[in-house]
Amino acid sequence: MAGRSWAVRLHSGTEDRRTLDMLAHSVAQEAGLHSQGQIGQLEGYYLFCDVPEGKAEGVASAARVLATHPSVAWHSQEQLLRRAKRSMAFNDPHYPKQWHLHNEVTAGMDINVTGVWEHNITGLGVTVVVVDDGVQHTLQDIQPNYSPEGSYDLNSNDPDPMPHPDARSDNHHGTRCAGEIAAVPNNSFCAVGVAYGSRVAGIRVLDGPLTDSMEAVAFNKHYQVNDVYSCSWGPDDDGRTVDGPHPLGKAALQHGVIAGRRGFGSIFVVASGNGGQYEDDCNYDGYANSIYTVTIGAVDETGKMPFYAEKCASMLAVTFSSGDRQLRSIVTSDWSLQHGTGCTEGHTGTSAAAPLAAGMVALMLQVRPCLTWRDVQNIIVYTAKKYEDKDAEWKTNGAGFSHSHQHGFGLLNAWRLVNAAKVWESVPFLVSYQSPVLKEGKPILIAPSDLSLTWNVTASELQHSGMQTLEHVAVTVTMTHPRRGSVEIVLVCPSGMSSVIGARRSMDVDRSGYTDWTFSTGALSLGILKQWKLTLYGSSLTFEEVKERQRIVEDSMGGQYLNSSYSLPCPPGLDIPPEVFSPLTSNILKYLLFLGCVAFFGSLYYILEVVMAQLELSRLCRYRQMGRGSLEDGAELQMHPVADLEDQVPLITTDRPT
Repeated sequence: MAGRSWAVRLHSGTEDRRTLDMLAHSVAQEAGLHSQGQIGQLEGYYLFCDVPEGKAEGVASAARVLATHPSVAWHSQEQLLRRAKRSMAFNDPHYPKQWHLHNEVTAGMDINVTGVWEHNITGLGVTVVVVDDGVQHTLQDIQPNYSPEGSYDLNSNDPDPMPHPDARSDNHHGTRCAGEIAAVPNNSFCAVGVAYGSRVAGIRVLDGPLTDSMEAVAFNKHYQVNDVYSCSWGPDDDGRTVDGPHPLGKAALQHGVIAGRRGFGSIFVVASGNGGQYEDDCNYDGYANSIYTVTIGAVDETGKMPFYAEKCASMLAVTFSSGDRQLRSIVTSDWSLQHGTGCTEGHTGTSAAAPLAAGMVALMLQVRPCLTWRDVQNIIVYTAKKYEDKDAEWKTNGAGFSHSHQHGFGLLNAWRLVNAAKVWESVPFLVSYQSPVLKEGKPILIAPSDLSLTWNVTASELQHSGMQTLEHVAVTVTMTHPRRGSVEIVLVCPSGMSSVIGARRSMDVDRSGYTDWTFSTGALSLGILKQWKLTLYGSSLTFEEVKERQRIVEDSMGGQYLNSSYSLPCPPGLDIPPEVFSPLTSNILKYLLFLGCVAFFGSLYYILEVVMAQLELSRLCRYRQMGRGSLEDGAELQMHPVADLEDQVPLITTDRPT
């Protein structure tokens, strides 16, 4: 059509559509053309086309008629225009190898993020902090997006989280994670981050002695600057450790979700662990089974669970990482210190999965900054994709959500997460129900027999708590057992749906059992179950409201709401004072130890002084009682009751001085 069509603007002194249509038809006929009607919604603009039998001389004649016709205000012969789709093409040399961002080998086995980028959603305005062994922020892939305001070095107690060279040259972990999140595109260097428009900070805490107070400070450090905390670490993945945050760390996680991000809550993303080859289970990791964290596992580029990946009931979702040697690992930035080159194709484990999830959360927060920590968890549940995997044991709950211990609620999908975030209304406040501590003292039987314990929660109790929808179940257990890893704990719901919340671990030969260990969301060899407690967490959302949210989320997946003009109102955040905690670093601990020694020896000296004075006083009293008089001429020992001193030296008085 181009070259044989004209865009024409008529000027007739009327806005009546019918009159304009008739005028356009008349003018087109005079020019030997055919009117195709009004151009879109542009009043007075019409498209004239050459009639099929039109010749070259007819084109020139039509142009002359249009140029001189009194009803034509403007005309232009149409030309073919060259336009290119805004597909994402970066000049970063390793971007083509970042299969987790755009998999051109196995369709669907990537995080589906390029469509999000095409809508200019890149994490702008969001800060993700990597809590790790440091971040080399001078690296050209990180420096433009580096946030010094959100960074700190708790190992050296200074503001610079630069990693320190070490004997094994392995303090590159945090830098690799930071590159996955926010590596700068189109700088002709290395690779691209999933949220390349976000800012990235670093908290160096894993390169030295670690205390509970340091961990607590890390979880809340600059929590009005940092939005998402990416934590690719945890207790030893050896199949026998039971550990997690200690009292201060637990308190900091809770404080973060309450007061972080101006009251919307810090988002804590944690890796589920790499102890799969040791039959480890992430329910024995207190960071992974906390209700305050987003627990992320790994799948390889085929969607299978890698050999190192752990499974557990508290798994929220999975995303991509490395697999067997024949499969590709994650390509990301690397440190350039020691043996580093600034880029790597070998980032592996759940350590590589968690930062991808943190980056996807940053994309969500760009389109809806007021998402709470529970909103983020819920959106993941609503949007994660169940997929076929013969090794996954999927179970569907009463609300229609599918979950497996291998993959959580499914595979994270950036497109689905961002579209759902755009239309998401905040969930109601978290409510809870807690049973009393149930003292049992019952023997744990040898398999195949088991110990079955039941606690009935009545409808009136749930109504009193305000709970309509169940989100988390926690069981806190104290028990003794000569071989802790032989015990399996299963939580069975009234519907019959069961969940292994404490899996057997062949390498766990600990004889101490569990002391107040909490299993999240849950046939037991000889021992004693001393006590247990059941805690339910949920909200006032009804079943009907949950189904309506599912409908709204699925309806949004066409991308129609990603237009920047569409926005749900966000409530204002809270004015939270800055953090006031100070870390107990190794230097501070040494100083405190020195002060403790001084105080101890000072106290010892004082006690000796008091004892010696008491002995001297007793000797004087003995002389007095024996009638031997004073020890010195003219000296007299006088003893006053303590009560008499009150009249002599009043501490608080209302009398005026005379």
